[in-house]
Amino acid sequence: MFQWILVAVLVYVIYFLVNKYEKKLNLLTESIELNRSEITTNKDLIEKNKTKIVDNHKKITKNREHIDINKDTLAKLKD
Repeated sequence: MFQWILVAVLVYVIYFLVNKYEKKLNLLTESIELNRSEITTNKDLIEKNKTKIVDNHKKITKNREHIDINKDTLAKLKD
């Protein structure tokens, strides 16, 4: 008898968790649908800014090399 009660409780817990998950999933789906245009706009901006990121990465690398050269020069001058 105790086993059947335990099975019933487990079935209820599983039902509760699945129901809770479905509610969260519906809420997220609704939020995505409401923000669909903003998501598309952001994706476009990301694509547009990728070239700027690559350019800045090249500039940062170049500046880092200059900084290293300047540090070496300063170290030599201090000696």
